[in-house]
Amino acid sequence: MKHAWSVNDVAALLGVPPEDARALVEQVFEGPRDVLSFQDLHLVRTAHRLLNQKVSKARITQALVQVKKEQPADAPLAAVTLREVGKELVVEAGSSKWNAASGQHLFDFGAKGNRGANWLRPVPARDAVALFAAAVHVEETDPEAALDAYADAVAADPHHADAHVNLGRLLHQRGRLCEAEAHYVAALVSRPTDTTATFNLAVVLEDLGRLDDAIARYQEVLELDPTVSDACFNLARLYEKKGEKVAALRHLKDYRRLSGPR
Repeated sequence: MKHAWSVNDVAALLGVPPEDARALVEQVFEGPRDVLSFQDLHLVRTAHRLLNQKVSKARITQALVQVKKEQPADAPLAAVTLREVGKELVVEAGSSKWNAASGQHLFDFGAKGNRGANWLRPVPARDAVALFAAAVHVEETDPEAALDAYADAVAADPHHADAHVNLGRLLHQRGRLCEAEAHYVAALVSRPTDTTATFNLAVVLEDLGRLDDAIARYQEVLELDPTVSDACFNLARLYEKKGEKVAALRHLKDYRRLSGPR
């Protein structure tokens, strides 16, 4: 299933105003773009991270051009990592690594042959796993401690989808809707077919009053899993609110069919 992301989604994910997100998108793609793919979103997140590390816009743009040039058209850009090492920007894609500016490939000769090559090895996410487990353990008895632990888990591993989902849920329960939205979106960046994250995102969008966006996400839930009766019920309710009686009735019938006799 192909997901589409708006500039508002980007803003929520990065925690920046929509106008800043739009400017960042225009920088990455050298022009405006209203709808982004999962791959596009990955490049935007990378550019934002590098900007926060005080890497110049010119160097980031040059590096992204090189990334798109080096990668085959069908290669997943989400698997590409771009990071600053000393004064250089280095691209990692699987086992390949190259200088983002020159395109020169780099090699990891191991710690024995080259101590400076240690940065080439991925940092294990054991800390994030332990933090997530601790958060799950205390969530019922100390939800505030769980919230902090989930936040620490996603800080340790920004791709920990389950931690993003659970953190989003706790924030949602506290009425911190925009923050919850950002974490649900982050979960979907890491795991695009996550039904729970998609459903929860739909709910928070509804709570934010963005009914059309909520409807689109509930429909995505049903594309992922047509048996989610709650998505049918919520769609029926939202279409009823919008005055679209036929669509409301169709989803209500689906809800009753899936729910079975009472």
